[in-house]
Amino acid sequence: MKALQKLLILGSGKMGSSLLKGLISNNELNFDISVVEPNLTKDNDDLISENKIKYFQSIENIKGPDFDIILFAVKPQVINEVCSGVIENLNQEKTFSIISILAGTTVKTFEGYFSPSPIIRAMPNLAVSEGSGVTALYGNINAGKAFKDTSDKIFSGVGEVIWVDSEDMMDVITATSGSGPAYYFFLTECLSLIAEEMGLSKENADKLSRQVAIGSSDIMKSSNESLTNLREKVTSKGGTTEAALEILMSPDKEFYNIFKQALKNAYKKSKDLSS
Repeated sequence: MKALQKLLILGSGKMGSSLLKGLISNNELNFDISVVEPNLTKDNDDLISENKIKYFQSIENIKGPDFDIILFAVKPQVINEVCSGVIENLNQEKTFSIISILAGTTVKTFEGYFSPSPIIRAMPNLAVSEGSGVTALYGNINAGKAFKDTSDKIFSGVGEVIWVDSEDMMDVITATSGSGPAYYFFLTECLSLIAEEMGLSKENADKLSRQVAIGSSDIMKSSNESLTNLREKVTSKGGTTEAALEILMSPDKEFYNIFKQALKNAYKKSKDLSS
């Protein structure tokens, strides 16, 4: 019988706990899982206890076998401290495979500590907490097919997965997908505020705007049509939607250009933060 791969998850915040839930519910994956988290919430404590996950408050407390894969889900600000802790406390006789979900932390940072390890950098977005996220993955030269397939399955458990061939694309992913939910929340917020200003109660405006966002997302998810076709289906000639889109899609592309400028600003910030 093939031995279980030993997976160590460092960090059990929003993203880390979401991935843990995905791993637990994914029948295709069968890991011997350990978690390190100094500040465990009650929900995560229950999740870990109910599923017999090994738990450690710090890396220093780990006594036992080597790990095959280490998944870093800590805050980027403490990455150097955490990597040093791994080197000081875990057996280095075997090469770890590394997965990182840290924003702005490059593969080169991990190679500085763990070369020649296979390393995969992942950029999930907030919706992985609902199992409907999207994660971009990039692997270094040492990441082989088997490790890439395993990583793909880990993140497929919490949504869709795409692979990129260049790590430079991770800054584009951060600006579009990583920050993307906030853009949709803001658009929904605007719809709610304007509906309220036009006379709806705050409660009804909020309920309406949220459900419009949810319903529109459901349509996009279930349809194979292009986004342009979906928009045009709602836009009757001479109707109310057309009247609104005449402003949003004005000839000078004012709305489009503002949005493009916003994404470029996020992209620049992501590059500035990369280490």
